[in-house]
Amino acid sequence: MVVGSQGDTGSHTWVYRYKDLEGWWGSLHHDRIGGVELSVPSPWVPGGKPIWFTEVGCPAIDKGANQPNVFVDPKSSENALPYFSSGGRCDLVQRRFLEAHHAHWREVDGAVDPHHLFVWTWDARPVPAFPENTDLWADGGNWRTGHWLNGRLGASTAGDIIQAVLADHGFEGADTSAVTGDITGYVQAEQASARDVLEPLMQALSIDAVEYGGVLRFRSRLKLAARTQHIEILAEDGEAAQFEETREHDSDYAGEALIDFFDATADYGQATVRSRRTGAKSDRVLRLSPPAVLHEGMASATVEDALKDHQAGRRQVRFSLSPSALALEPGDVVTFEDGPAGLFIVERIEDGKKRRAEARAFQPSANGVGQTDNAGLRPARQASDGFSPIMLLMDLPQYDGGEPASFARAAMFARPWRPVVLSSSATTEGYTARQRFDRPAKTGMLAAPLGPGVTGRFDWSQPLLLNLDFGGLSSAPRIAVLGGQNRVAVEAANGVWEIISFLEAEEVSAGQWQVRGLLRGLHGTGDAMMAGSGTGAAIVLLDGAVKPIGLSLDEAGRPLNYLAEATGEAAIGPIVFAGGLRAQTPVAPVHLRAERLPGGDIRLSWVRCARQDADHWLDGDIALDEPEERYRIDILDGESVRRRTDVSTPSFLYSAASEMADFGAAQDAISFRVRQVGKKVSLGVSAQALVEL
Repeated sequence: MVVGSQGDTGSHTWVYRYKDLEGWWGSLHHDRIGGVELSVPSPWVPGGKPIWFTEVGCPAIDKGANQPNVFVDPKSSENALPYFSSGGRCDLVQRRFLEAHHAHWREVDGAVDPHHLFVWTWDARPVPAFPENTDLWADGGNWRTGHWLNGRLGASTAGDIIQAVLADHGFEGADTSAVTGDITGYVQAEQASARDVLEPLMQALSIDAVEYGGVLRFRSRLKLAARTQHIEILAEDGEAAQFEETREHDSDYAGEALIDFFDATADYGQATVRSRRTGAKSDRVLRLSPPAVLHEGMASATVEDALKDHQAGRRQVRFSLSPSALALEPGDVVTFEDGPAGLFIVERIEDGKKRRAEARAFQPSANGVGQTDNAGLRPARQASDGFSPIMLLMDLPQYDGGEPASFARAAMFARPWRPVVLSSSATTEGYTARQRFDRPAKTGMLAAPLGPGVTGRFDWSQPLLLNLDFGGLSSAPRIAVLGGQNRVAVEAANGVWEIISFLEAEEVSAGQWQVRGLLRGLHGTGDAMMAGSGTGAAIVLLDGAVKPIGLSLDEAGRPLNYLAEATGEAAIGPIVFAGGLRAQTPVAPVHLRAERLPGGDIRLSWVRCARQDADHWLDGDIALDEPEERYRIDILDGESVRRRTDVSTPSFLYSAASEMADFGAAQDAISFRVRQVGKKVSLGVSAQALVEL
C-alpha cells in the first residue's frame, strides 16, 4: 500500500510512504486530478472509523518480516525470498511478527481495531494430511516456509521453554527476548533442577546466560545481532605481551557433529541429523542430545552452527584492560585494533588492578540454509510408511567362500523400501559407514515351532512353516539344493543361527509358506538344530541381499554399536552386536563311539569335521581348520565332569584305573563330551554321547 497525506503546514505537500496507516487514517484527503491537487478535501473524515486488517501475515522463513508479503512457490511467477533471507525455515519469525502486530495495535488508540485483525493464513485442510500428502495437495511443499499457521500455532519457542522451566522452579524475571529457536516441545522425564533441565537445550542452541543489572539474561550467542565492541587500547603489564593467543590442535576438536531430537513429522520418534567436515583431521564427534521436538530444518541448522562454532573455538585469547573499562562484560563480542583478527566472545573477566579477560573465537550462525520446497515432508505418507526397518545382524558359520570375519552379516527389510547404510562405532560417537544395502532381504518369522531334527539326510518328518515379509520362495532340484541353493538361516532358541536347505516350497496362504525336504544343521550348526526354534523366531533367505558388515579380523568378537540410516530418514539404533566368531568356531565332531577293550580300558573315538573344504570326495583326510589338531574330552556323570583331558588325535584311551578312580566301579555305559580346540575360539561346538559298553 502507498498512501499520501497532507503536510501539517497546510501547504498540501504530498508525502508517499509505504504502510503509513496512521498518517493516512488521521489526515484529510485531497483528490488530484490531472496531477493538480484540489484545494477542497474529499468527504473523508479523518479518524472516522477504524481500519480492519483482513490479511496480516508473515512467511515462516528466515528474515520473513523483511518482506512479509512475498512467498516461496517455485510454481508461481511471484516466487521470491524476503530481503536478505537465507531461505531456511523459521517459525519464530512468523510468531514474533504476529506478536508485534497484536501488541502494537492494542497500544495505539484508534487507527486499527485490534479486535479485527484477521491472520493470513489458516487452512481448513487437516494437519498432518496437509501438508504431507503432496499427491493430493500439490502446494504441500510450500507449507514449510509459507504463511500457514496450521501445525505451528500451538508450538513453543526456545525462549518460551526457558521461561516455562524457570517458572516451574519459582524463578521469575528472566529475560529471554534475545533467545531464538524453533522448538515445538521439550521433554522433562524426571525431577531435576532448572539448570539440569535447561543445560542440554542451551548447549545445543548455543544459548548463554549472563547476569546483567540484576537480571538473568539469556541470549542466543551465534544469532545475537549485538554491537561488536572494537578494542583499541590494551593495558600494559610490564614486559609481558599485551595479549596472548593460543590455537589448539585440530585433532583435539570434533570433525563431525550429531544432534538427537524428536521429530514431530515422524510421530515424535527419535531422529538424528549429522554434520561432517570433509578432510577432518579428527574422528572425534560432538554429540548434542536435547530432549526437544525440532523440525528437520532447525535440527540441520543447529548441528551445522554448533560444529562451526566448536571448531572456531580452537582459538583463544587473553588480554588486559584498564580497570575503568567497565562496559565490557562476559558474553560481549569484541574485535581488536592491533591483535588477532576475527570475532571473539568474552567468556571470563577477573577484576583487579587490571581487568583480565579471556575470550574465544566464534562463528556466527548462517541462519539456516536454503532447502528444497519439499524438505522435511514425506509425500503421500500413510500410517504404515514410517521408516522402521527390520535389521538382522547375524553371526553366521562359514557357509560359502570368503574370509571368516565376512560371515558377520546383516539383512535389511523395510516397507516401503529405501536404500540403507549400516554404520558402526566402538562408542556412541564417530560412526563409520560399513555397508550399503540396495535391495531388501527376504525376512520373516516362523509360524509354527521347529523342533530338533536329523542331520546328514533330507528330513521329511516336519515341515517348516513361515511368514515372509515380502516376496516368495521356490522349489529346487535335489542337486541344486546339495550345491547350496535354497538356504535359509533360522534363529534357534540358544541364539545361534541354524542353516537349513529345502527342496519344496508351497504358499499355503497369503505370505505364508510351507517348505519340506529339509537339510538341517548345515555348516556345523547342529547345536542350533538340537535347540530348536519357537514360533516367531526370525528367518532370512541367504541370497545376495544378505551382505557382510565389513568386519576386519581384529574386530571379530568385539561388541560394536550399529546404526541403520536411509536417505531423508532418521537413524535406527544403536544396536550392540559382536560377530565374526561363529565362522572361526571349530565345529562339533561326529560318530562318537566307545568300546571296552579286553584289559578293561575304554577306547573313545570320533570323526573330525571341518568348517571349509570338507565336502570333497578325494582320497585322504580333509584339511585342518586350525594350526594343530587338538580336542578336549570330558568324562561325564550326569551333568558333572569326572575327568577332563586334552588329546591331539581323534581318540582317547580311558584306562580302567581312571574309571575306578572316577566312579569306584566299572560302568555299564559311558557318557562323554568332545570339543575341538581352536586358535581364535578356544573351544568349539561340543558333541556328546552316552554309549552302552
